[in-house]
Amino acid sequence: MPDKILTCENCKNPFVYSEYEQAMDKRNNRAEAIYCPICASIKASEQKHPPKPKKANQA
Repeated sequence: MPDKILTCENCKNPFVYSEYEQAMDKRNNRAEAIYCPICASIKASEQKHPPKPKKANQA
């Protein structure tokens, strides 16, 4: 299983999906990566800490 170069679904930049990552994902029954490491980190952070709703201006 050689390294793959994939395109991030979010930012459209190419990233390397290493042989090690592929093996770990297969071992843990996870789907192939669709986000680059940066976008994946941002999405994980947003799930743990969702943004607070904005208050409407009370003029």
